[in-house]
Amino acid sequence: MFQRQLRYVQIILTLSIFGGLLISNIPLLVASLVGLILVWQLEMLTGQLRIDTNEYLLTIIFIFLTFLPVIFSGFELLGSIIILFYVSLLALSIIMVLFKDLNISKIGNTIFSTIFSFTVISFIMSETFNENLNYIVYLFLSLFFLKTIATFLNVQFSNFQYFFNFFAVLLVMVGVTSFYDYQFIYIVLGSASTALCVVFVNFLILKIRYEFEYMSELTNEIYLYDYLVAFLFSFYFVDSLNIINGLF
Repeated sequence: MFQRQLRYVQIILTLSIFGGLLISNIPLLVASLVGLILVWQLEMLTGQLRIDTNEYLLTIIFIFLTFLPVIFSGFELLGSIIILFYVSLLALSIIMVLFKDLNISKIGNTIFSTIFSFTVISFIMSETFNENLNYIVYLFLSLFFLKTIATFLNVQFSNFQYFFNFFAVLLVMVGVTSFYDYQFIYIVLGSASTALCVVFVNFLILKIRYEFEYMSELTNEIYLYDYLVAFLFSFYFVDSLNIINGLF
């Protein structure tokens, strides 16, 4: 039931991205993307932590820590926020050891999803992201369409999924970026490196999902949003914008 409610929220946020792009509403676009990341993290956490016990407090704390870049987005305190974030994670890791039902694997997975989400939201709230917002949203929505079609065709259950994940990002990035004034060799290099990173990150996320204890069903929407979140992380991690601009 809880998982189904998260799906409804994801659908609403995705439609909000479409709406924000149509009316050129930057706050709506940013809020919708941040919301999708937080919902994704919540689902990752609830697969490891029980929300009907005291463990729900840990879930709330992890979500709050991930939301820190949004709270302090108007202040130039990025270094202090990162330090506060990791100190808090270290303290939480020690506290989590006191919970009898939590093993090292669960602790590691929850910390991973929190750091992962924090990184993506920090990127979304950055000046670089806002300067290239429309470009990134075009890529995001194009991949959303392609991955949605692929999930209906059950590509995610075949070995072909890895080839699809790679070439979908490659072709979309090359296609969309070609409309901008960049050198083609840099476009291909940035697109290929991002696509390769997406494949590995998406595979890592799925491996963690298979270890879920409290959420065993992997629906089509999970494969879709895991892929989109992996793309945003990879786009930041590879530093795709600087590669496309030839700044490396």
